[in-house]
Amino acid sequence: MLDNIREYKKMYIALCIALAFAVAGAIVFNLIVKPYAVYADGTKVADPCIVSADGEELFIVENEEIAGDVIRSVMESYVAEDGDLDSLQIEEQLKIEDKTLFVGVKPPRVLTEEEAVEKVLQSNATDNPMMHVTTKTDVDVTKKVEPETVYEETDNLFAGNKELKSEGEAGKKIVTNEVTIVNGEETDSKPVAEKVTENPVDRVVYLGTKARPADTAWRDYSGSILGEDNGQNMVNYGLHFVGNPYRYGGTSLTNGTDCSGFIYSVYRHFGYNVPRLGFYKMGKGVCLAEAKPGDVVYYPGHYAMYMGDGKIVHAYNSRAGICVSSVYAPGRILTIRRFVDQTVE
Repeated sequence: MLDNIREYKKMYIALCIALAFAVAGAIVFNLIVKPYAVYADGTKVADPCIVSADGEELFIVENEEIAGDVIRSVMESYVAEDGDLDSLQIEEQLKIEDKTLFVGVKPPRVLTEEEAVEKVLQSNATDNPMMHVTTKTDVDVTKKVEPETVYEETDNLFAGNKELKSEGEAGKKIVTNEVTIVNGEETDSKPVAEKVTENPVDRVVYLGTKARPADTAWRDYSGSILGEDNGQNMVNYGLHFVGNPYRYGGTSLTNGTDCSGFIYSVYRHFGYNVPRLGFYKMGKGVCLAEAKPGDVVYYPGHYAMYMGDGKIVHAYNSRAGICVSSVYAPGRILTIRRFVDQTVE
């Protein structure tokens, strides 16, 4: 029994001595054969640095100075040439520290400054970027300042009518926008200041005050126009069909139409969805003294289109067909309705 204990002690002592020699050997080996990293050309780097973002390794470079230069170069690549830079930051928490190396393990790859910058920029252009570099820049943009519209009353126009006196002139202003860019892509832009550099000139519109004469039986001047257009275009189109026949209930400007069919077909040609009858209820009422080409004149049982200068074009009757007449030829004027006009706001 005693002999066995002595044998175990000898074995234990021998094992400890072996371990001590092994540790000493490893220390000596590491002192003689030091681990390293390498550049692409095989150049060895004894004490490289690792750059990580939020704990994730990004790249290895030779030293802290190069690591800092890489980060600065990446950030500067996203600075816009125009505008005043407000802020420049990286969203992730970056860390530069010594890279731990091991003997017997394949040496890690060391990047040059240019290689490291290119690697980060290429990654940042993908859906899984290494870094999120955010810049906020003040960018000045010149914009128009639209003129205000002012109104001047005049008794040269009938009440409710407007006429442009002067168009006015737009001014200029400089709008400063704070533009946010992440990895080269604009994500937000908001105005933070503006300065007028050239004042606009007011647009002036005459506003009529003149009382209308009693030259129509129905003095209803309410309503609104159907569209912004030139009524002379309707008159010119209708005149192409002068001489063509009248036909009760018809709407063909070539083969035969009645008075309401003539109005219906002319306005439909220009894209206005007017009904077949009931024009006296449509548009805006005007008096004869202010009538313009294209206005629809309503008489007892008859419609015509005003041409100007006291004349109308209309599908008169089976004897005259489509013709030009005096505005008074069909009889007493009940109302005049304006369907289209060049509006002045």
